[in-house]
Amino acid sequence: MKEPAVFLPRLDSQKPSEDFFALRREGIGYIEQAGSRHWTDYNTHDPGITILEALCYALTDIAYRSGWDIKDLLTRESSTAADPFPAQAFYTAREILTNGPVTPDDFRRVLIDLEPVRNAWVFCKQCACETDYYALCDDERLVLSYRKPEQGELAPKKVAVLGLYEVLLELESDPELGDLNARKIQKTRLFYDAEGRVQTRVVEVRFPDLSLSAADEWQAFLDNFHDYEISVRIGAAKGYDVLTDSALDQADKESYLKRHWRELFYVDFLLTSEELTLAIDNATLRVFGNADAQGETTLDELEELLLDASDSGIVGLYRRKTLKIAKAVEQAKLSLHQRRNLDEDYCRIEGIALAEIAVCADLEVASDVDIDRVQARIWQEIEHYLNPPIAFYSLQELLDEGLSVEAIFNGPALDNGFIKSEDLQRAMLKSEIRTSDIVKRLMAIDGVLAVNNLQLTLYDSQGRIVKGKADPIWQNDGKPLFNPDRISAAWLLMLDDRRQPRFYREASRFLFFKNGLPFQARHDEAIATLHQLRGEAERPKIKNTPKDLPLPKGTYRDPGHYFSIQNEFPQSYGISPEGLPSHASKLRRAQAKQLKAYLLVFEQFLANQIAQLAQSADCFSLDPGIRQTYFIKELTQDIIDGYDDLVAGLDKEKLEKLIESEPEFLQRRNRFLDHLLARFGEQLSDYTLLLSDLAGRQKAQASLIDTKLALLKGLPEISRYRYRSFDTTGEACAQKQYPVLKKRVNLLLGIADLKMTLSPLETIAGKTEIAFELMDWNNRPWLTGTLELDAYAASNTAAYRTVVKQMSDPEIYRIDEQTHRLTLEEDTIVLRAAHPDDLATEAEAQKIKAVLLNWSAHQRTILVEHVLLRPKFPGDALYPVCSEGVCKTCGFEDPYSFRLTWVMPGWTSSYNVNLDLRAFAERTIRQETPAHLLSKICWVGNQGIIDNPCEPLVNELAALLLEQNQATEEEACDCATAIFSEFSRVFNDWYHGKTLDYFDPDVLRAQLASEFESILNPGGIECAAAIGAVLWNTIVSRLTEHFAEIARYGRQFERFETAWCLWLEANASIDWTEQRLQERVEALLAEALLDGDETSLCRCAAGILADYGTAFSDWLNGYVENGLEPPEDLSSFEPAPIVLCSDAQFKTGTEDELKALLDKHYQDYIDVSYRLRVVVNLLADLKSIYPEATLHDCDDGSDHNPVRLDKTALGSLNAVPRPFENP
Repeated sequence: MKEPAVFLPRLDSQKPSEDFFALRREGIGYIEQAGSRHWTDYNTHDPGITILEALCYALTDIAYRSGWDIKDLLTRESSTAADPFPAQAFYTAREILTNGPVTPDDFRRVLIDLEPVRNAWVFCKQCACETDYYALCDDERLVLSYRKPEQGELAPKKVAVLGLYEVLLELESDPELGDLNARKIQKTRLFYDAEGRVQTRVVEVRFPDLSLSAADEWQAFLDNFHDYEISVRIGAAKGYDVLTDSALDQADKESYLKRHWRELFYVDFLLTSEELTLAIDNATLRVFGNADAQGETTLDELEELLLDASDSGIVGLYRRKTLKIAKAVEQAKLSLHQRRNLDEDYCRIEGIALAEIAVCADLEVASDVDIDRVQARIWQEIEHYLNPPIAFYSLQELLDEGLSVEAIFNGPALDNGFIKSEDLQRAMLKSEIRTSDIVKRLMAIDGVLAVNNLQLTLYDSQGRIVKGKADPIWQNDGKPLFNPDRISAAWLLMLDDRRQPRFYREASRFLFFKNGLPFQARHDEAIATLHQLRGEAERPKIKNTPKDLPLPKGTYRDPGHYFSIQNEFPQSYGISPEGLPSHASKLRRAQAKQLKAYLLVFEQFLANQIAQLAQSADCFSLDPGIRQTYFIKELTQDIIDGYDDLVAGLDKEKLEKLIESEPEFLQRRNRFLDHLLARFGEQLSDYTLLLSDLAGRQKAQASLIDTKLALLKGLPEISRYRYRSFDTTGEACAQKQYPVLKKRVNLLLGIADLKMTLSPLETIAGKTEIAFELMDWNNRPWLTGTLELDAYAASNTAAYRTVVKQMSDPEIYRIDEQTHRLTLEEDTIVLRAAHPDDLATEAEAQKIKAVLLNWSAHQRTILVEHVLLRPKFPGDALYPVCSEGVCKTCGFEDPYSFRLTWVMPGWTSSYNVNLDLRAFAERTIRQETPAHLLSKICWVGNQGIIDNPCEPLVNELAALLLEQNQATEEEACDCATAIFSEFSRVFNDWYHGKTLDYFDPDVLRAQLASEFESILNPGGIECAAAIGAVLWNTIVSRLTEHFAEIARYGRQFERFETAWCLWLEANASIDWTEQRLQERVEALLAEALLDGDETSLCRCAAGILADYGTAFSDWLNGYVENGLEPPEDLSSFEPAPIVLCSDAQFKTGTEDELKALLDKHYQDYIDVSYRLRVVVNLLADLKSIYPEATLHDCDDGSDHNPVRLDKTALGSLNAVPRPFENP
């Protein structure tokens, strides 16, 4: 056979910059065009050609280095394996491609990644969670109420808050405790039958849910089990105890057990201790086993098993199981709360309810198959069909499958591998089970020839058969019609909503036929084989495997090394390191030196190009210390022999100034950073234009560099977690307890990215000294200092909030006249802080002061998520909704769902002076806010009372005096000023210590009027003695309104901030996912029900809660409106007696039990509900402040009429001039 021809591949043509001969030809061509008349020839002996060749060779060297792999060019000599590209914006795939959980599948991935969780389901709630309310019209106003009104202008609309999740968890099985998703304990016993074969008996006990009906006793039992003693009752019917039946002897009792062998037994446990008693009534017991097991089992043995009070007994195991379930659920809650998204919350986080399904079938199998293995395979296939496992994959496995990097890292970053979307979809909850699907899977098993008589039976959580779910008949309207007495399904079994189907292996039966002869598998062998098959098929969470693509690692090749071209010249030129011979003449030496000087220009250009290539990494570096984008290489004696004889006074600094000016550096540095931002889809073009308007071009460019560097450094967080909010269960108003969107907006607005570290020093005389340091993202210190706090309140969060609050006050800043060092001093709380360095000029200190003021003010920005303000129980605070125009219940009735309010620091200089910058900020906020959320932006003031001698109200009072009294204009003015001063004095005395208190507007006006009337009268003011009662009342009324406005809107930001943090702290103390008031009341009613329809209990419970909650709300509103502190208990709360449903009969004392239950829970709600009422009232009354606009009164010719345009969070209000808002 002829060998195929072998060819050498043709080399790619060289790039022109690397082709020496091409460069030489091009150079000679330029020489011919420029100086052919003066050139001798173009041969190699010509010095000009020699120089050209040396330069061409140097250019090919530069081109060669430029062609190195980019990772080699960006690798520095200081690079390490852990940080191959220092200070570069090279984020890994895991850092920049992943995102926080957004979709239900994202949340499922996060939960399944937890160690105790096997599967999870996340549902968006479309109905009410804790409670719903009604929106109705009352006197042309839209109001919210818990009680459905009888009549109204429009039919009341029932409202359910959206943006809530319900989370169901399937937990991993425990080797000892079994399935953690079922309230059952199984005890397995192996024994030998008469023929010496191993047999199995399983005792299964299912417990009722006591977490609702006996919550306190149940929790006490979980907390301390060993102090209890156990007694039991057993019977095949509820209430009957075969153990104590005196009519039966022991033989009859054993016979009773055998007769009811295949039935459910009901067991009552009574656990007693010195402190309390816990009754676990109507637990169910069932024994699984063949006839040999039936013969082996005795009633005494069962009683002994149930009475075992050790940790390994039935009750002890169930207690341990419950605690482990609770721990797993708490872990899931923590994970979810830490990943909560903006304007979303969790309604319920709990374990999934099971729908256990037993399968019975006859199977024909091949004569040579192992029946035990076939049985194990059948069990496994049914398990996988009903409850598909979710596999974890390694990164390399997915890459080998050909998945793109974008697809692999699409979703949240996990700790235990990667999960495929198709696996998640396959493991969704089923609503129906088809026998045909099971038959298809069983027929795929090797050795199975036919599947006959397959039946499915559904069991509830207590192990009882569920009827009326099998084989429906489909009606004309498409709805199924069930036979209520039908038990087993031959073709279709329907499941209740949000139930996980689970194979009930113990209740299943399979009969095998070989050549027509029946066989059964050996249970112990089949179980052992099943465990083996499970192990082979399992794809567990992957612990130690790469979770990220590594950054490429380059090789440092020293691209900056420069070798002088003079070293390449023939020795006869005398410019190489060897120089000229010793006998060379002075002329010859001068000529050589002249040539070296001539070549020095070329040398510098070539060396600079080498330096530019070597410093490529600096062009894209995130190091704020970079001060050039064009780079030079300083030539020295070591590089060029005789350099010091040629050059004088030319150092590196002068060369750098020659090659790049400051404006050019700023422009180019910004362009490089713009390129990096564009790689991540970010830009700051609008912000750049605004800065150019506010400051000089160069100053704006310098500021932009810092802004862009901070934005680039923070990109992994603000990009990946841009929708993430804060953990409502964490410490309230802590330094990092804010939505990531707030940080993203701050960075886009040019706010410095600073962080504060705090450390307690010592406690002396009840005072704790705390040191703090403020640093930027590059760990550069901006401020260091200490403050003192009362020892009992000296937490890091309290210190942080105190420092930030004081830093936003410009009055505490000082600049030293000599050193220009910036310091902060506040004597009230003993705050001392300073910038770490002396500064060159006062302007530089003022710039730092402006940065710190801006940062501290924006740190206090509050992003209010309205879904958090929703009512969480009947009687909780409702948002004071109002609508403009005709009252209607369309679009106005839900102030909670998908709404945000940005409470911005409106007093900051830039945004309180420049409305264009404020408009840009608002535009940025709306652009960055997720599209489904509606943002309201309030620029809130924080000024206190400012004495204003030009107060416009003085002119108004003077006009009243002139109109109704005989006085000159000057006398009226003086008298008006005196009256205003007296009222101001009384108000200041009354208002002292109340600046952060909430006041109901009507109550506030009444209190002020009473205060003024009790202290002031016309006789107490000399000029007012002659004022009549009518005029005096008019003056009092007008001044009351004026000072009421000051009390409501002075220190408005700080008042809302304080109320917000107090509410967050109270709210974090309650786990709202576990309150379940409606369910608790229903459970109590169901337990007390004697006669009536159980389906009516839901309506009955809702009515009881609505009545009690409305009374609670009215009672607590009285405290809020009158400015009283929240009550400590319910002692002053006297609701109407509880009225049970008229269409049912309940046990005597049910009303008292309900009252005790509600009192217990509402006692815990007093503080949090009070705080929420204050927050929603303040939020609804927020006003934006605007730059002062001076209006000229044409009649009076007065310039003393400054006004601001004002609006609240719920609409426009009439503008009222207020002295405390003067800038």
